[in-house]
Amino acid sequence: MVLRNSKWSLWALALLTLVLISNVLLYQPLVQQVLAIKLESGVVLGSLVDLVIISPALAYAAFKVSKKQAVGFVVFGLVMARVIIPEEFFAPYTLLLYFGISSEALFFLAELGLIFLLLKRIPVIRAEMRSTRTGPIFSLLPAVERKVSRLPLIRIVASEILMVYYAIFSWRKKAPTHKRVVTMHHKTSAIAMNIMLIHAVAIETIGLHWWLHSKIPVLSFILLILNMYSILLVLAEIQITRLHPVEVKNGSLHIAQGLRHRLILPLSNIKRMEWGEKKPSKGTMIFMQKDFEEIHPQVVLVLKEPVEATLFMGRKEEVSKVALRVDDPEKLKELFKQNEESA
Repeated sequence: MVLRNSKWSLWALALLTLVLISNVLLYQPLVQQVLAIKLESGVVLGSLVDLVIISPALAYAAFKVSKKQAVGFVVFGLVMARVIIPEEFFAPYTLLLYFGISSEALFFLAELGLIFLLLKRIPVIRAEMRSTRTGPIFSLLPAVERKVSRLPLIRIVASEILMVYYAIFSWRKKAPTHKRVVTMHHKTSAIAMNIMLIHAVAIETIGLHWWLHSKIPVLSFILLILNMYSILLVLAEIQITRLHPVEVKNGSLHIAQGLRHRLILPLSNIKRMEWGEKKPSKGTMIFMQKDFEEIHPQVVLVLKEPVEATLFMGRKEEVSKVALRVDDPEKLKELFKQNEESA
């Protein structure tokens, strides 16, 4: 979950934390004894209001979540109430808990049906992707949204498919090498840093798994799965970095930085270009590979109209400024100049 870009989001997060902690402490015997608290039906009703109404509202104010996810917070509040409130006090509200869980289960089954629909329509989605003549990083998610659904769960599943494809099945692919391509990673340590990260995760996985397996097998298994996922994610990042340089195609600038963010920017939508290495202003989407030393973008593209960028897990964001750092800024400048002359 990502905090909203609002001055009230941090206040909402602080209040949410206070509400949850205070309700958990309220039902601890030691706290009740020290503060001389006596549980009554009014206290329990107040906790239900806090957990089922106030907390979801604060979560919605603090984080960028959909209304569907806000409903999930309501169900989570009911489950949390069942866990922390003694059974004899929660018994009158058990039906409410069952209703909430049943509603969420129906939503889940409906979304599960959409996942099966996504798998069933893979041939149609592949045909749609081929028609765009762009790489999977740019074409998969739009094709899924057009042929299946724009629901967050479907976008997440599509993003995971994309990660597995690049991590495992893209190693025979070659990066484009035509004249309208500018690489981003050759003069940085991005790939070397990712390889070092894979080594670190692999060593940590072996050592920690071996130690934990005899003590807490379940936790050992969970950490093993998470570390394997991390390695796949980093492998995908390496492949996307290698296979998708900055590319001018069909009058648009195709830019991707791993699975973190990517966009297709029509060159006609560029209002002006600000050249020079400097730290970009807040709200600028930065496409720049990692390096051991501090570096800054070479150009900031100010747009006439905001464009939609795709972020990690298929999230969307409107951007009006894009900052770039490439291996050959003069070549990029020449590509922009050629486009202006041909326009």
